[in-house]
Amino acid sequence: MKRHKNALGIMEGARNVRAIAKSLLEAADEAAGEGIGAEQDAAVRMIVHRLARLCRVDEVSYGYDAVTLADVHCALMKECETRAMEGSPGFSSDKKVVILRHPQEQAERQDERPASPEPLPA
Repeated sequence: MKRHKNALGIMEGARNVRAIAKSLLEAADEAAGEGIGAEQDAAVRMIVHRLARLCRVDEVSYGYDAVTLADVHCALMKECETRAMEGSPGFSSDKKVVILRHPQEQAERQDERPASPEPLPA
């Protein structure tokens, strides 16, 4: 139950994003070890809340940059795409990114795929 004590300490005003993220990972692992989904665990949710506040997530969803009047979400996405292309020559923003909610979904999806594509009717 270390995660609950950590969450309380973090909620008291922790500001080190890296340390909080490490605590989040540990809390999610601890919750999973107890058979609790991380997204349902009180400590995990409180740690995520603190990270969101520190990173001003509300501005990403609902705000505009006061100087440029640009949508914050779009501006952040554009910066991430630009920097990803700088660091990875094969990166394309047109590529589809798939994020799985649960690791077992990947195995299930691979089992569901046919071995070869079925021919389309003529």
